[in-house]
Amino acid sequence: MKPFATTLLAVVLAAGSFAVAAQPPGPAPWGWRSGPPGFYGFYYQEKQLDRTTVDKKAKAILDGATKGQSWNTPAGARIPIQSGKDVVGNLWEDKDLKSLGVGTYWAGRFGVTAELTADGKVVGMLWIK
Repeated sequence: MKPFATTLLAVVLAAGSFAVAAQPPGPAPWGWRSGPPGFYGFYYQEKQLDRTTVDKKAKAILDGATKGQSWNTPAGARIPIQSGKDVVGNLWEDKDLKSLGVGTYWAGRFGVTAELTADGKVVGMLWIK
């Protein structure tokens, strides 16, 4: 009987360590929804962001940022955008940070992601908190 009780206790304790933490009520303000049969799913965000706010935050980050040391990948060059010691984005082409524009943006789990554009072409990404 004693080995059975010990095993039962171990199983109960182990099951408790895999318990899921309580989630906030309601759906997340972003995520992936599956489409009807035969269609793809889609990404959604319920939180609407103001374009001027995103532009101001992006320009403020880029004004105080510097380019880090670049490296090459099979897909091309990568140049980190650094604000202090933090990497806040990446460039895929060597462009001046002051001349970059903000393209499409979206809210995700860890903040806002914005495309960086130059001459009508996407040349990098910026992460805005």
